[in-house]
Amino acid sequence: MKPAQLLLAYQRLVERERELRDQIEQVESLLASDPSVAHAEEAFASAKAAQQAITLRLRESDREREAHRARLRSREKELMSGRIRNPTELMQLNQEVDHLKVSFAEKEDAELRLMEEGELADQAVVEASERLQDARTRSASDEPNLRRDLEGWQSELAAVKADSEAVWAQVAPAAQNAYLRVRAHPQVAEVDHNQCLACHVTVTSSGMQALRKGQVVVNCENCSRILVIA
Repeated sequence: MKPAQLLLAYQRLVERERELRDQIEQVESLLASDPSVAHAEEAFASAKAAQQAITLRLRESDREREAHRARLRSREKELMSGRIRNPTELMQLNQEVDHLKVSFAEKEDAELRLMEEGELADQAVVEASERLQDARTRSASDEPNLRRDLEGWQSELAAVKADSEAVWAQVAPAAQNAYLRVRAHPQVAEVDHNQCLACHVTVTSSGMQALRKGQVVVNCENCSRILVIA
């Protein structure tokens, strides 16, 4: 093979090696921690935290409501006892009892709403738990295929790496240096109908003659890539 053809073959092997490394990294990441499972775990933890927060609020609401009920009963008992004779004190106590009744009714309404929130939170936990279980089941069922793919790609990577090293060893030092000097990516571009397929600029007639001979490395005058006839 001519130097430019060897470099093109090497470039393709390097690109395949890069693709395989990316695929291997993705699969290893999935096997270490499946994003869908991690997301489901976060959603479940969030739903559980919300449920616990509402449970605490309900407990606090119960304590406040019972304390309020006890105060209301105490004031009602005092109002009905007949011990208070002073009309002004009696009127004030009656107003206090009325206020406590209104306030107690509001607290009961608030607790009912909180209980409804608690039911919704309980349902959210159940649904989040089901989604988490589904995600874990799917992840477990996917694992054998993922591991099989991983083994295949690792095997192919080893072969591609060996092939790229073998091809590079066949490239003359001058051509290797020319390849390493190219800053554009990819470094090698094919030429079709006298045109560089990377930058689409027409290759000069002298450049095409040199390419056909294939004895020296020819760079595109526009993008500096090494050229090879398609």
